[in-house]
Amino acid sequence: MSETTVTAPRIDSIDVLRGLTILAMLFVNDLAGVAGVPAWLKHVEPPLSDGMTAVDVVFPAFLFIVGMAIPAAHARWLAAGRTLAQIGYHVVTRAAGLLIIGLLMVNAEHRAPNGPLPGNLWALLMYVAVLAVWQVVPRAGRGRRVALAGRWVGVAVLVGLAFLYRGDGAPGLIELRPRWWGILGLIGWAYLVATTAHLALRGRRTGLLGSMALLYCLYAAYSVDALPWFPEWVNGAMLGSLAAVTVAGAVLGTVLVPGAPVAPADRAVRWGLLYAAGLALAGFLLHALAPVHRIFTYNKILATIPWCLHSSAITAAVWTGVTWVTEVRGCRRWSRGVTRAGQCALFAYLLAPVAGLLLQYLPQALGGHDPYGALGLSFGPGLCRSAGFAVAIAWLAVRLRGLGLGPRL
Repeated sequence: MSETTVTAPRIDSIDVLRGLTILAMLFVNDLAGVAGVPAWLKHVEPPLSDGMTAVDVVFPAFLFIVGMAIPAAHARWLAAGRTLAQIGYHVVTRAAGLLIIGLLMVNAEHRAPNGPLPGNLWALLMYVAVLAVWQVVPRAGRGRRVALAGRWVGVAVLVGLAFLYRGDGAPGLIELRPRWWGILGLIGWAYLVATTAHLALRGRRTGLLGSMALLYCLYAAYSVDALPWFPEWVNGAMLGSLAAVTVAGAVLGTVLVPGAPVAPADRAVRWGLLYAAGLALAGFLLHALAPVHRIFTYNKILATIPWCLHSSAITAAVWTGVTWVTEVRGCRRWSRGVTRAGQCALFAYLLAPVAGLLLQYLPQALGGHDPYGALGLSFGPGLCRSAGFAVAIAWLAVRLRGLGLGPRL
């Protein structure tokens, strides 16, 4: 919950890539409730089969982008005079914030119907409190006092909601459970591991590549039950293969820091293409071992090594294309709105379930008629519905951020 931020130019290509990814995530999440969706726009079925679709690449793209931003962020912090202890504090609190929000979001999906708060009220209050706790705090003035007061009120509300929560099959004074950490929680673990590696290795590209390989080895060892000392609330995918995707992004991010030898943009594009090709080739070769063990299949649920490598390769290739269009060719006008969406990605991600909860009240307000649900009864209207939902949520996040609202982690 950092109250100050380092003022420095952002890397537009990362914001554009993040914006495209949050739009894709909002789109596919809403599309999951639409009838008649073709297989390539759904997660692979059955869930543990050997294969991947376009939808299966969206989440690891976020992990990769988190890694891409790490080298430039560290360079800005060091240039601003932050000590290693200050950077470490920021990293730990940021990761903890993602873990807490992820935990709350997962438990919101497992609420018992007989809880003390009716309907969706617990979840709505939780999201409002989360936005208040992780609100951007102005540096001075009345706005700062209001934001700090809102933060403490949000903390109090979250504590109260923890005691009021009732979950499926989770008895106890506090029934919140780390069933899994959610998308944000998984990002938090991966961010913590990748940032620690980057700090320890001082951003050396060769060292980061080596640490990525070691993280895949960690995942493999865990998957064959060679690490029985792992605690129940984490696993080899969280700290191994998924973290390796974020480290892979950090490797690409090293070409974007000031003074990097890979410059100008056309050389960065060539480097990005070679890097993407190398990741894809590694995933292809390791997939040949699929008959040996399932960790060498393509599978999102298991966070397998070939799936991670191919997802990283695709994300690197998309970044390369974005950079070529915007930096080499100079076509930037189309990307302005996407860039702003990328700067508000977390806000948009939190606004989406709030909108979903509110839409559930729509039939009650309209006497039983559900126009939003009706659009999802067939693929064509549902496709347009989901695209409109993604754009509307991103637009709302940008507008609210322009008013000084929204979380910052």
